[in-house]
Amino acid sequence: MNTNFAACVILYNPKKDDIANIATYSNKVKKLYVFDNTEGTNNAAFFKGIYNVSYFYDNENKGLSFRLNEACNKAIADNFEFLLTMDQDSSFLDENLDQYLNDVLHYPNKEKVAVYGLEYENEHKKFIPNKIIPSKKDHLITSASIINLKLFTTIGGFDENLFIDGVDIDYCYNAMAKGFENIEFKNNYFKHALGEPIFRGTIYTLFLFKKKRTIHSPIRIYYMYRNMLYLENKYKDIFPELIVNLNRRYLYMIRKSIKYSINIFEAIKYKYKAKSDFKNNKMGKYIE
Repeated sequence: MNTNFAACVILYNPKKDDIANIATYSNKVKKLYVFDNTEGTNNAAFFKGIYNVSYFYDNENKGLSFRLNEACNKAIADNFEFLLTMDQDSSFLDENLDQYLNDVLHYPNKEKVAVYGLEYENEHKKFIPNKIIPSKKDHLITSASIINLKLFTTIGGFDENLFIDGVDIDYCYNAMAKGFENIEFKNNYFKHALGEPIFRGTIYTLFLFKKKRTIHSPIRIYYMYRNMLYLENKYKDIFPELIVNLNRRYLYMIRKSIKYSINIFEAIKYKYKAKSDFKNNKMGKYIE
């Protein structure tokens, strides 16, 4: 156990496999903050008897940014230096996490680093000894990031206008705008998957020719498109090239998700609702 580190995980309708994922890192940190965004079900029983867990449940889905701010503030109050932030579907190999924590602790010029991260794979992949390469990144995904809590207040925390999607991008961009760095340790990995893997055709081929794709739900399309517009507005004058590339990636994922959606008209509806809400400054949690 490393006493410099706490960890947090944000739950939403967790399954047993998700709890097994949490077990891959819970004993590596002094404290684990569990924030449960599930509505209608208290999942405290999953953590009964685990001595270092603090479980928080208020029967409300408050999104990622709000919960991450809660976690960081609690970790700061408990005098931790670093906070490992995890998604419920992400996990580690023991040796990979040990290497990761060690690399963070011994990284030079830690006072300049806002966030650390790793590469991710769909399956567990062991780190490559003697080839861990620190690399500056414009952003790192929330899962398996390690937040330097000494810089959290200076950076300004996570933007609660975003609710979900783009929360990690905004934090990293904001850190860079204030002169800090985001560092990824290449050749060290954790297990994580983005989106919903499906085997499906498109409406254009009457769903006859199927391919394996990773897509996002209509409500996720809403958050992706609305928050893309928000990030563009916020950072286009500071990081114009990053915003061009970010929009290109977002639009590709959105087009693919719509194209392979089982209900293409619903997906399109959510995209247009996202644009309307952004124009009307309706941010935060989606409201019908």
